[in-house]
Amino acid sequence: MKLRIVAFLFSVFVLFAFIGCATNPEPFSFVTGEQNSSSVAFRMGNPGVTFVSFNGIPLPKPASGTHWDPINFPSGTALRVIVHVSYTTTTKVNLGGFGILGGIANVVQDVHAVTRNVNTNMEINLPPLEAGKEYLLTYVKEPGMPGKNILTLTEQGTGIAVFQQEFEVTFGGFDTK
Repeated sequence: MKLRIVAFLFSVFVLFAFIGCATNPEPFSFVTGEQNSSSVAFRMGNPGVTFVSFNGIPLPKPASGTHWDPINFPSGTALRVIVHVSYTTTTKVNLGGFGILGGIANVVQDVHAVTRNVNTNMEINLPPLEAGKEYLLTYVKEPGMPGKNILTLTEQGTGIAVFQQEFEVTFGGFDTK
């Protein structure tokens, strides 16, 4: 009996680990009436970029088990969009067992992490998008200290970048220059 319970719990754990809390994408549109539209998907993760608002209008909360993806915007007009960009340094080695030298190395790693981490909202002004096209907005954190921060809007059909913006973040990563 105990073996069955353990096997059941193990299988539930394995299923959850591989399936997770996945949500289904649902499109959202800021387009009204007969207006032409373009869709933009946002690349989430680490590093990632998520949508905050369009012309001051945030997204409504999606239905349970779903998330908004892609988002349809009016085409042929410049877009003022606020996005949230994030990146967290994940590489750190604890060298505490090496005495003062290990402590110094840990402090250097902490300073490096603080100068590279990004967690801020920023306004971007996208150029007019073509009707019927699908775009992907990505955020790349390049190597270095602090490293370049680049937002890129790519037309998915051709892979051509139609917009690119480089930005700097202040120490700590909570504000942009």
